[in-house]
Amino acid sequence: MIKTKIAPCSAHADSPPEAGEWVDPWNCIQGGKPAHLPLRRLDREAPKADLLKEGERRPDRFTGTEWPFLYRFYDAGRRPLYFGITSTNATRLEAHRKGAEWWPMAEFIAVSVYPSYLSVQAAERAAIRHEQPRCNKRDRRGPAYVRLHVDGPAEEAAALLFRDASPVFLAELAELLASPARFPRPEPPPPARFADEA
Repeated sequence: MIKTKIAPCSAHADSPPEAGEWVDPWNCIQGGKPAHLPLRRLDREAPKADLLKEGERRPDRFTGTEWPFLYRFYDAGRRPLYFGITSTNATRLEAHRKGAEWWPMAEFIAVSVYPSYLSVQAAERAAIRHEQPRCNKRDRRGPAYVRLHVDGPAEEAAALLFRDASPVFLAELAELLASPARFPRPEPPPPARFADEA
């Protein structure tokens, strides 16, 4: 891919580049922000070294988990196919090519580089829940439960729910919470007192 314009990273913390822009991930992750690289056509038959393009590959000065990225595969209709994370350049993509039954359907790939492994893990869970790629088995529905403190600040409980629950579940829950009469509260016993106080 030819760089037509290097986009400033501040524009890409939450949105993809515009047509013709190519993000410099190094500057983004140095600033603590993710770099969302443009969707591109995948060459499924490319040598392992070419499965990732310029800007997607980990620079030589980085080692280990210092260049974690989220990869998102899409089919020919640009429907979400499979999402994953890695920090090992094209090794994980090569493993998919050798063993994933969905690989022949992969036509497009989008790569987002993150400043830390924790941030890429959170982004992967959110992307899977939001886009519902059909070949991901894990994290599609989110966690089975969220531990809420019902006597703490309501804003903290809401933040946990919005982070981990699906939008459909949240809409149903909001509708039910707006109808408290449907869920009568238990009747407490009368105040305790001695028999001669009656």
